[in-house]
Amino acid sequence: MSGDLVTKLLPILHVPDAAAERDFYLQLGLRTTYEGPEYPGFIAVGNDAVEFGLSTRAGADPGRSGLTWQLGVADIAAAIEACRQAGLDYEVRTEQPRPDWSYRTVTVRAPSGLEVLLEEQSADGD
Repeated sequence: MSGDLVTKLLPILHVPDAAAERDFYLQLGLRTTYEGPEYPGFIAVGNDAVEFGLSTRAGADPGRSGLTWQLGVADIAAAIEACRQAGLDYEVRTEQPRPDWSYRTVTVRAPSGLEVLLEEQSADGD
């Protein structure tokens, strides 16, 4: 077998309301990449670097899954401003894994209760 067999990760989150979840991610700068009659109750969101599905499922409770949905962001100040403008409750933390490396994170909850961690991406830490 030559090359990589698996070329992309496309997770699907099962949520009580895919439209509400989509609207949340649009506020964070993602766009709708799929929404059509072929798959009712399913919406995909993303950009050039990230894509995932949102599937409406009765009784879904992603907030209880123990999963943190971590998204890397190029501009943490812009992410904070997007949360502020959208009226979202959020928490900003500074992480310092080493004395010479620190970065900020923003934690916010999606409508489904899923914890979403926005992490500042930089060349300093790797």
